[in-house]
Amino acid sequence: MNAENTFIGWRFGLRWVLLTAAGWVIGLPLGFVFVAVAGWIIGVHDDSIILKLGLDNAAAFICIVAVVGLMQWLALRRIVRRAGFWVLSSIIGFTISSSIHSVVCYVWGYPDNLDHFLGTVVWAMAFVAGGALAGVLQHNILRRQVSHSAWWVPASAVGWGLSIIGLRLVGIIGLDKILSTMPRLLMVFVALIVTLGLASVLLGIVTGGTLIWLLRRPVQQTSLNGIG
Repeated sequence: MNAENTFIGWRFGLRWVLLTAAGWVIGLPLGFVFVAVAGWIIGVHDDSIILKLGLDNAAAFICIVAVVGLMQWLALRRIVRRAGFWVLSSIIGFTISSSIHSVVCYVWGYPDNLDHFLGTVVWAMAFVAGGALAGVLQHNILRRQVSHSAWWVPASAVGWGLSIIGLRLVGIIGLDKILSTMPRLLMVFVALIVTLGLASVLLGIVTGGTLIWLLRRPVQQTSLNGIG
């Protein structure tokens, strides 16, 4: 760990939030494109088990997570050694949680749609689980360099869970009714910007703030000072 990591502050935090936002902005359309192309190649039809299980939504969200993970890696690669596994950790964690979510929704009949309150709750639980699973894997990267790295696991879980809530805040606070008075194209654009902004900022603030706190506590410094 470089000594300069102890001085990491708001600049790193701002970069982290902006890169997280970029991950959401790039990942969302990329997810839709990936699902559409994959569905065309596989030959998915309306009665396909893939659609019944909601695996199309799961694949789209995994694409978002992968791109966000890539952007996070860009912020970490010069600060944290061996951070290359960071992206794969995100993909593994959310592939597991999204797959379980799809099966649970199919078996118990829960809505696989963020337009429903229960659907939002179930997806938020899936993202909390995915964030925790990814956090456990990423914790193994951080623990060699920072003290108290286990705090990254709940931070990742909470941050990703809040990001899903952020996607639904437009509807929850009634902003969608205000936006409905706008021309449709403008309404869609503004709603997309607001929702993606809320999702990425909530995720970025929680995880970025935790990383700043962790990176200011390198293992070497902790062991020298006798702090557990």
